[in-house]
Amino acid sequence: MLAEVKFLRFCATPLFLIFVSCGMEDPDGPYKGYVQDWVHEVFEGTLTSEGEASRLRVVLRNTPSGMFSEIVFRQPGKDEVVRSGKWEVGDGKRVLLFPDGDVREYYLIKRGARFAFQTKQGLSNDDDSPVLLMRNEGLSRKESYPFSLNFIDAEEVLVRGGGIESDLKGEWKWASGRVVVVVELPPEEGAGNEQSPESYKYFLRWSDDASGELELEKMVVLRPFLKEDGSKRQSWMSSLIFPDPPILKPN
Repeated sequence: MLAEVKFLRFCATPLFLIFVSCGMEDPDGPYKGYVQDWVHEVFEGTLTSEGEASRLRVVLRNTPSGMFSEIVFRQPGKDEVVRSGKWEVGDGKRVLLFPDGDVREYYLIKRGARFAFQTKQGLSNDDDSPVLLMRNEGLSRKESYPFSLNFIDAEEVLVRGGGIESDLKGEWKWASGRVVVVVELPPEEGAGNEQSPESYKYFLRWSDDASGELELEKMVVLRPFLKEDGSKRQSWMSSLIFPDPPILKPN
């Protein structure tokens, strides 16, 4: 009986390895597709202060000439207040910057399906609950960008698109059944050597229909940030999860 069990285990092991290797087939050569990203986002919500509910609208625009922000504040019985400035991606949040006013810096921080609207000094409703905004899908707008990956060998990959205008060398590996691609962006012109490089991380999986296509599940932007003691830590800046993953076809 013991001999039969050992024989069955011996036969099952190669089958298991074949099954695993089929599901972990390495990508090879170029894959091309399109990625959609927000270029105009509108967030809306309510701020309750001294018993009055005021409407808030935050607009973020990503244009070839820059990244612009706008806050529209509508208090009952008063003229609306509009502030215009710029925005940038910060340490796990979007930072809205304004050239004047008592408060010149606001934050949008993702909280599940909503976004917390915050300041350094703190911002909350009368009941101390956070001020939460929802993205208005009807007023927001996305655009499609070409995106391609060219897998050179078992480690190297060339990446273009999705925020990268020219071919950049990156690395890829298997992680939890996903193809993970990491590419480090070159420093901006005029930036000193102390600037910490930004990097993009892409998570892909093979399509279930055995078509040989790759599906892009998620994209994460990373940048090292300085701690109070001067040391660096790697922190995610923003992530883009695709409910309908873009398809990258072998070319």
